[in-house]
Amino acid sequence: MLPCHPYRQGARCPHGVRAGCWHRHDEDDPRLGEPLCPACYDVQAQVLWNALAPELWRRTTIAIQRALGRLVGLQEGELRRLVRVSYAKVAEFQRRGAIHFHAVIRLDAATTCRCPGCLAPPPEPFTAGLLEEALGQAVPAVRVPCPAVEGGPARYARWGEQLDVHNITTGGDEAGELSAEQVAGYIAKYATKATESFGSGLDRRLAAADDLDGLDQLPAHVVELVRACWELGGRPELEGLRLRAWAHMLGFGGHWSTKSRRYSTTFTVLRRARVAFAKRRRQGRRAPGRLRPARGRPGRHRRWLLGLRRRRLCDRGGALAGPLGRCSGS
Repeated sequence: MLPCHPYRQGARCPHGVRAGCWHRHDEDDPRLGEPLCPACYDVQAQVLWNALAPELWRRTTIAIQRALGRLVGLQEGELRRLVRVSYAKVAEFQRRGAIHFHAVIRLDAATTCRCPGCLAPPPEPFTAGLLEEALGQAVPAVRVPCPAVEGGPARYARWGEQLDVHNITTGGDEAGELSAEQVAGYIAKYATKATESFGSGLDRRLAAADDLDGLDQLPAHVVELVRACWELGGRPELEGLRLRAWAHMLGFGGHWSTKSRRYSTTFTVLRRARVAFAKRRRQGRRAPGRLRPARGRPGRHRRWLLGLRRRRLCDRGGALAGPLGRCSGS
């Protein structure tokens, strides 16, 4: 196990705190995620990053489309008639309370049917390698401006340097590749991480400033983030970020899991399946493997209320196996 921050030997911050850490931490060490110098750490910048991360992701999906068009020499409208970019992502809180995303991004042929079941591989030259190249161009270029706070310097949110891309394959044979099953477990692992893991007190919204006094069981760094949310949320120039409403999420107002419309089945269909299953269970009847299809097109376009077919993260050829992008904020 390597030391935490063994560099900057002898260096100290303006407050006299050593700028490095030579300790070897266990997984349950409470010091993990804490700043080396709380006075130097910009908690307001981290709160603003969490608040702007969903908009940064939205702009990134647009930038990927445009980067693909530049790589193949097509206008954006022409590109959309050939391929579409589909994705599914989950948000994870790092130990320091900063949000970052794990995403599965896939290239599909632009079929006329909008049903997720009608996936088709994209035409040449749209491959996983081309999608990875587009990601490499789009991610560093995307920025989201932040409203200036009390005449302070202009700020913007951007992705950090940690962009970890892996191709997803139907098997795990190729070196450095990820299988669809590995990715499913990978996404599920991070989908379970939320602010509740920091301690009690962040399982609901804060209704008033008095609620800040009940956070004494949380780590000191997390408390400072919550207080920064509440303080910044009272400023008129940041009213649109709704920081007080999302103070219990350290400023992050997005959903833990999002996807493009055509990536896979929808939450509406899954909710219908759960409702149908619950009704049959209350009636004391055993739910069959399949029920009649929901209202919609017949044939292979059907969405079954129960017994939803498990769809692999990449099907029908390697061209659908887009890279797994990990974008971390700094």
